Amino acid sequence: MTNQRGKDDGAWPQNMQWNLGFGREHMTDILWRCDALRAGRLYQRNLFATRQEAEEFVQHMRQAEPDQVFNVEAIKASTVWN
Repeated sequence: MTNQRGKDDGAWPQNMQWNLGFGREHMTDILWRCDALRAGRLYQRNLFATRQEAEEFVQHMRQAEPDQVFNVEAIKASTVWN
């Protein structure tokens, strides 16, 4: 049996969709990475399209998880995908 879909296979990178929330309309070559640290170790990493989304996430998470430390930094999108 052969793959009849060829390049329409969902595993091909050009068919992937990145849902970055409401900021996707304002996509630039900069993303905002939010790292959550617990006991000095990376606990969770999230990517956001805008700084505002990242800061809102941090505010919400500080209330829910007061024992975590959050870092928000700008990164180039090319470091995540080409």
